[in-house]
Amino acid sequence: MKPNILFIVIDSLRADKCYGNRKTSVTPNIDSLISDGVYFTQAFSSAAATTLAVSSILTGLYPCHNGMGGKTYDKLDSKILNYVKVLKDNGYNTYSSTPQIATDFGLTYDFENIDSSHDNYFSLFAGLGDQILEKFSSNKLKEPWFFYLHLFDLHTPVIVPNDYTENKFGMSQYEKMVSAIDSWIGEFLKKIDREHTLIILTSDHGEYIPVVKHGVEIINLEPGLTETNLWSIGNKIPKSLYPVKKKFGSLLRKVRKKSKFSKISNLSLTSYQKRILLESRMGYGHRMYDDLLHVPLVFSGYNIHKNIKISHQVRHIDIFPTILDLISTTDKSEKDGTSLLPLFSNNKMDELPACIESPPSIHSGSKKSVGIRTNNYKYIRDIDHNGDILELYDLQNDPFEEKNIANSNKPMVEKMENLLNLHRGQTNLKQKKLMSSEEIKKIEDKLKKLGYR
Repeated sequence: MKPNILFIVIDSLRADKCYGNRKTSVTPNIDSLISDGVYFTQAFSSAAATTLAVSSILTGLYPCHNGMGGKTYDKLDSKILNYVKVLKDNGYNTYSSTPQIATDFGLTYDFENIDSSHDNYFSLFAGLGDQILEKFSSNKLKEPWFFYLHLFDLHTPVIVPNDYTENKFGMSQYEKMVSAIDSWIGEFLKKIDREHTLIILTSDHGEYIPVVKHGVEIINLEPGLTETNLWSIGNKIPKSLYPVKKKFGSLLRKVRKKSKFSKISNLSLTSYQKRILLESRMGYGHRMYDDLLHVPLVFSGYNIHKNIKISHQVRHIDIFPTILDLISTTDKSEKDGTSLLPLFSNNKMDELPACIESPPSIHSGSKKSVGIRTNNYKYIRDIDHNGDILELYDLQNDPFEEKNIANSNKPMVEKMENLLNLHRGQTNLKQKKLMSSEEIKKIEDKLKKLGYR
């Protein structure tokens, strides 16, 4: 009998808020998965945007190769072989519980349950958690099953449940919500046979958390309860009132930005601290710092050795090749990713670079950028390579990416450019499934509701 597979994506979960000394959340259930399994401390997303990242996870292809990359939003073509289809062809029953935005972008083609997606803001604490538990409890999951859970509670706006508002659950609203989500992870784990279930937990991308320590003081610029509630109410406003909401939202952002500047203008802060306090992942710009790309990745349960930590750089695209290896299933289609299974047994593997890219932007003036990350350097440039964006960071000596050395290290820029071209061009670009103008407008409206600009 093949093992069941539980694949959990916690949207917007940063790696350093899941594991390590920068974490203040209380997460006994995630901790147990890590201690009972293999944890990768250097796992990186293909893009700091849900749709591109998930397309990369499910296909094993970079967005530039599966048709989701580029300057405009496009659907994932159903003709592109993804790993859910591979699992179905190998006897698995495939189920999901994902935000509606995944369906809009064609990411749920091969899931069998009719309720595979739900409203983007349907919270674990508003009934979603109970719906998921009911699937486990009522035997609706026919074995062997693959169950993909994409949990959206940590996505902006973060609304912490009343039971988790105390400081013991985290230094920030974000980390308190991580604690709250962990409680539901524990409930799900109670319903499965962990010895016969392969469990994977990761994130699509990270997030900026506008909370920093400045001497003995903590500067917290997270949205207040009033702003968070206004955002939530705004998501329910009918389409006819959208122009009013748009003007109000623009005004609110300007007021908030001015307020943020006034709170830190007289403080001596590093460029990194200013970045995380003032910038937004969903705002304008390339958004390719490690805060937004460094994600947790743990394999636990079926046939997994316990308490192994691996610092080898790995990518989203490597996850499913590893899963297939663990369940002794082959896939001969062309992929960018590779199985990480040799690392589980302390065997050596070449450390492969990670291609990264920014998502398309709703704002026409925002530049699309692409890049590549190795263990030592990160290189970023605009997609047209016309010099609008050119960045190089020495990650070993500058882990917070504060000093752009592109102009002072031309040989490394050239080396990284060659590496970028090699990996972006080594696989034929798959057919893009172009959206109609009406589909694009519908998608952009939904993305604006989610806070993207």
